[in-house]
Parts: sequence; structure tokens; C-alpha cells
Amino acid sequence: MQMLKLDYAKNEKVDEHKEKINFAELARAERLYKGLWNYVHPIFQGLSGRDDNEREKALVEMAKTRPEIDYFLRLEKRLFPWAHLNRQTSFSLQRTFKGRGLVFCAGNGQFEFVVTAIQALRSRLKSQLPIQVFHMGDSDLSPDRQQYLKDMTSNVEVMDVTQILDNGYMQLGGWAIKPFAMLASRFEEVMFVDADAYFLQDPVVLFDDPGYQATGALFFYDRTLFARYGSGAEWLRSVTPLLSSFVPMSRMFRWVSAHEQESGVVMINKRTRFTGLMAVCKSNGKWERDLVSYRVFHGDKETFWTGFEMIQEPYAFMRNYGGVIGELRPDNQNSVCGAQLHEDHKGRPLWWNGGLYRNKNEGITRYLTFDYWMTGGGHQKHRERFTYDEEGMKKVLQDLGLSSEYQLQLEAKDAEWDFKESCLAGAKVNTLSQREKKLANGYVGIDKVAREDAKKMNEGKKVDPKSHNWDTV
Repeated sequence: MQMLKLDYAKNEKVDEHKEKINFAELARAERLYKGLWNYVHPIFQGLSGRDDNEREKALVEMAKTRPEIDYFLRLEKRLFPWAHLNRQTSFSLQRTFKGRGLVFCAGNGQFEFVVTAIQALRSRLKSQLPIQVFHMGDSDLSPDRQQYLKDMTSNVEVMDVTQILDNGYMQLGGWAIKPFAMLASRFEEVMFVDADAYFLQDPVVLFDDPGYQATGALFFYDRTLFARYGSGAEWLRSVTPLLSSFVPMSRMFRWVSAHEQESGVVMINKRTRFTGLMAVCKSNGKWERDLVSYRVFHGDKETFWTGFEMIQEPYAFMRNYGGVIGELRPDNQNSVCGAQLHEDHKGRPLWWNGGLYRNKNEGITRYLTFDYWMTGGGHQKHRERFTYDEEGMKKVLQDLGLSSEYQLQLEAKDAEWDFKESCLAGAKVNTLSQREKKLANGYVGIDKVAREDAKKMNEGKKVDPKSHNWDTV
């Protein structure tokens, strides 16, 4: 197969053969795959058979006389071998998707976080969306913790992703499970939620978001941090010179921020954007992430939108950059400190990531008091023009007929982060509504119970989650 010359086998140690990971070649192969998938999929759907297993056998038989189908099957097996656990094509996997729902990932170390996050949704927001919690086997999430999650509230399934996708190829660990869990989920419209992410509105509202409705994929911006740092822009240019109109105006490409996406919440419609999610998963495979993507970026975050770029699928970002929710800074009443906040498309607080502690990254583990919030910005009209990239700035000035960047008429800057202190200053300090305060501070009570139960389980004690009144703790 000329399109993808280099390949690796299950459990092969590719770090000894780094030349086998070539993202420029991978991007070309993925775009060809998308075209073939869209061509072969209707053929598969039209095949007769009692079930998908029989239809797959019929498709494999047809491939003997149809070279384009044969090529597709071989290309898919080479690109996405983890999708072929107990199946011969991705079509039979895609046909299992139905409805909408939430996906969490949790091991033993994230157990108390995901308990709090789920109970916040069920007992306080009264969200009825079905939930699946994915793990990587009993050694990752112990059977007693799995049972606790199933018993503690309604409509929660606990799933082992390695029973649905082939871990011999994925070799999952850490962040990498996230897109694979989205793929393995039974939901057609899937919303991934981090174990330490908390909502102030029922997440069901996001399925009506205009950006999601228009594209079938909705992502959230990270905080604006570390200007003139990172190599993501050059890497993406080298991988795929054909980029969407979003990329040149992104903060990463303008060197305004090292980060673009925050993957605490990710939404993908797997009926319309299935191949986009497959491309994201590929960037999170064992060798792809260890040798390339996680070296270029900080973990999985940027692999979602760059994966969609590589395979050329549309997506949307929520308009607002990452803001903050929490309390006023003691030495600056015009600054808010706490966790990373995300707004809805109307500019109201929607969810936050980073848990309930004041600053867990710096070891400050006292609970936050949730009273205030501040937007991270992203609304200025000039933001698509200003860039730290020298060649990019020359083009901007040329287009505007200006001789110097100092002649640019720019609006006031967005609020700026004090990263170490996890504080944001430079925009309006907003007060949470009484309902929002009650919700956010109420989650602390849930978390205390979850942590106490986790402590008992670590001591080998049996815990019944139904013994708590989660509505009032």
C-alpha cells in the first residue's frame, strides 16, 4: 500500500523505529480514508444479512472483486486497527450508536472526583442525561468502586474500554483514554466531561448550541497563556498545508497563547463527524502520542481540533476564552482566583474545570468559596489581526495599508492570568447569582462525602452510596 508505507504491529515497540510515525503521511492517508469511508458506508448499509457480522462478511467477499473496497478495508485496518476488536470494519461499531449522553473516564485515583461530578449533575442540577463511566480494566478502577458508581444514582453504566477497542494497539494510559472512550460509547451524540469538571447549567443545553448544531463538533478554548511559546503552529503547517480558515486567526498561530483548546468538555456527533473522531483517536495512540503529539502539545488537548484539521472535518469553538470562577484575590479586589470557567454562547457561566480546591496545581487544597467570576475574553474585533509572528504581522500591515504595528488601533486587552496563583485580572468582576452560588458551594458538601467514602474503601471497608441523601449533603 503506497499511501501509508510505514506500519507497526500490535505491542511493537515503535520507539526503536521512530521513522514509522510520519504525521504528514498520516494526514494524507486520513483524508483519503474519509473519502473512501463515505463511499463504502452506503454500500455496507445496503447489504443484506441478519446482523452486522453477516454484512461485514458480505463486504469482505465483495472486496475480492471491488479493488476500491479492498483498498478501503486494508487502509482502515492499517490506520485504525484498534477499531477491529471482534469486528472487521468500523461500520458495525458506528451502527451501535444511539441517542445522547455523557462520558466520564475514571480510575481509582479519580474516583472521588467523578462521584462528585455525577452527583452534582443528578442530585443538584437534576440532569437526566444517561452517563457512561469508562476505565481501563479492574486494575484501573476496582470492582467495588465500579459497583459504587452503578448503585449511587440512576442511569449510570460503567464500561471497560479495552473490551470494546483493542488495547494491544491503543496501549492506553492517562489522558489518552478520553477520545477512545468517546468512540467506544454507545451514544451517537457524545459529550465527554472531565472527572473534575462541574456544571452550573444542565449540560443538555449544549446540544442546542448554535456552533454544535452547525458543525457537529464543539470545543472550548483554553486560557490565554505563555505567548511566543511552543511549536504547535510550525508542526501543524508541516503536517497539513491545507488548513481551515480558523487556524490563521487562532491564538496558537498568532503566538498569542501556547494553548488553544481545553478538553474538559468535548462534544462530537458521531453520526456526522465519525471520521473526525477516528483521526483524534489516532493522534492519541501509544506511539503517536509518545513520539509526536504529546511532545508537541501538552497532552490530549490540542489533538481534538488538530485531528479534525488533519482529516478536514468542520468544528466550532465556544466563543469565550477560559475565564475564572472562585473568590477575590486578597491583595487585589479587581482580580478573581480559582478554577477555569467556561461560558455558554450567551456569556453566562456554564461549567468549570479543575475541581473545588483553591489551587491544586500549587498544593493549596482548601475548598474554594464560589462567589465571583471573570471572563477570559476573546470578543475583540482586532484579535484576528494582531500577531507575534513576524511574517504574519507584515501581511496584516500590508493589507491595512500601515507601515508599523504601532499604527494598529486595538481595543483593550483581554484579562491576563497570573498562572502560578491561578488568578485573572483586567476585566469586570462579576458576582455569581444566588442560584449559582448555592450550586457551586453545595458541590463542596457532596465532595466531602465522596472523599470520606473513598477513604473508607481504601481501608477495605464496604460502603453503600444509597445510605446518603445526596440531595442535601
